[in-house]
Amino acid sequence: MTGITTYPIILTDNTTGYLDLVENGDRLKNSNALGLIKGVHKNFQAYDKDGRLWKVDKVNSSFKVNGLSKFLAYTVYNPKVKVTIEWTKVTDYKLDDLKKDISKQVDRDDDILTQFEEGEIIKEQVEKCDSFDNIIKALEKYVFKVNEEELWKEQESRK
Repeated sequence: MTGITTYPIILTDNTTGYLDLVENGDRLKNSNALGLIKGVHKNFQAYDKDGRLWKVDKVNSSFKVNGLSKFLAYTVYNPKVKVTIEWTKVTDYKLDDLKKDISKQVDRDDDILTQFEEGEIIKEQVEKCDSFDNIIKALEKYVFKVNEEELWKEQESRK
């Protein structure tokens, strides 16, 4: 992977409502054949902690795409494949830009991001954040590293 040098990053996809927290680049070195064939990576954009917004420039893999591999990936055999993502810096972003993007992803969610907490609460908590690190903490608390018992107590106290 080239381009992004600081982690964690917040990864979004403006076509699907995808939001993810990536703690290091190793996780982005793996895909599956179908993801590679469909080009799911091409719409990713990444916000890093240094205020830079990145987009995917190119995805490379030694996996050979042909008629048979496409058929198999869509039906019965979708192997993991190694990929290398090349990133290009788009611009510097403001914290409000990141908050708006997260809010948009939560609104587009189909109950993946909101499986533990209501979307309005997630958006409200992110909106209160004054730094990238605090946004990470809010996303971990409500979406990615949820302590269900603590969250349940918080939800009960709101009633």
